[in-house]
Amino acid sequence: MLFFKECKKVARSLSFWIYCIILALMFFTNYYSDSKYYEGPPSAYEQDYGTKAVEDPELIMDGAINALMGEFASNRYICYPVGFYKAVSLDESDREMVEKYIQELTGTNHEGIAEFMDEAQINYVEHGLSTYPEYVFNTMIVDKNVSYDRFVEIMGAIDDILGGGSFYAVDSLANNFALVPMTYEEAVKEYEDSIAEDTMAGALSRLFCDYTGIDLALIPVFVAAAFTAADRRRRMTELVYSRKISSLRLTFTRYAALVTTMFIPVLITMIIAAVQASVVYSGEELKMHFMFTTPVFWLLPEIMIVTAVGMLLTEIFSAGIAIAVQGVWAFLSLMSGSNNLYGDITKFGLMCRHNTLYHRSAFMETYNDFVFNRIFYMLLALVLVCAAAYVYNLKRGGRFNGIRLFGEGGILRRKA
Repeated sequence: MLFFKECKKVARSLSFWIYCIILALMFFTNYYSDSKYYEGPPSAYEQDYGTKAVEDPELIMDGAINALMGEFASNRYICYPVGFYKAVSLDESDREMVEKYIQELTGTNHEGIAEFMDEAQINYVEHGLSTYPEYVFNTMIVDKNVSYDRFVEIMGAIDDILGGGSFYAVDSLANNFALVPMTYEEAVKEYEDSIAEDTMAGALSRLFCDYTGIDLALIPVFVAAAFTAADRRRRMTELVYSRKISSLRLTFTRYAALVTTMFIPVLITMIIAAVQASVVYSGEELKMHFMFTTPVFWLLPEIMIVTAVGMLLTEIFSAGIAIAVQGVWAFLSLMSGSNNLYGDITKFGLMCRHNTLYHRSAFMETYNDFVFNRIFYMLLALVLVCAAAYVYNLKRGGRFNGIRLFGEGGILRRKA
């Protein structure tokens, strides 16, 4: 049967074994090591129960205006537009715009802002080879005539001026300026809310998917691209093109073989994770089906879409282009999420993040987006495979030979 022959070809390839090794290394060094200790309810004798973000308008506004004044005074704003540190300095026109917003927030004028800056505490901070002044404000307050809705609107406008990723991004205000210590009672409630409904197995399955999902956003494209380009590399294209099988059937058979074969190592790690959970939490009630159902629905669509992208772009361009494009997509997906590592699930994000055993409520708040996301990528993957089959059929008929960016005949090749 053709499907099993293609599976054997995938399983015997070097790229697949490298995929397996990377997946195993990441699993044992991340999820397995983080989950080998028993996670019980909080003790009444602990000193620190962590923090929680609260939607307290007064706390958020006070913290934000003091931070904003400090960065405005030094004209040095710390941002993370794609997850990386960036110090932003505004030009005169943008600086004036931010000052107008500060004047509105504080109910003062240009002279008043200058007086605040004169009274600020100044620390000199070294960063690399540079030393810059850091202005510290602790007593600034937002004018009582400014509503919280207007405050949020201004914060969003300032974040846009800074290019995004600042401390003033609307969805990050509470996490940046309204973190308060959790009490013992709150810590116990958080534990119970996260564990009671689907037991520790559900919490562990979400953590497993978070770690594994990062890997699967990239490494399957190496296998898919190498496998798709194998006939060309081995100079067997004419032999394969002469087969009587339809392009659609051949492409989908190869796609199914790739997805099935690459999911098997994931399934093995799921089994290991389930065994580990049953040992660590022996004697406790565990809904073990979560250790399998959640990862299948969470991770299989990711393998499907990354594999489909790899096949299509390899057919049109080359394996190198496919890997590069998927690498950029995976990187942007990882870095463009919110500052939270839990509940960071959107309708169209490649990765779904939930890097904690707790905060089940945050996951459930985005559950509808999670379901939509996974179904969307499953359907999109099938569409891309159809497109790959169409391109493959054109190449079999001699009507298309692919697009080369570099090398002989490449569209980006420098002309002599």
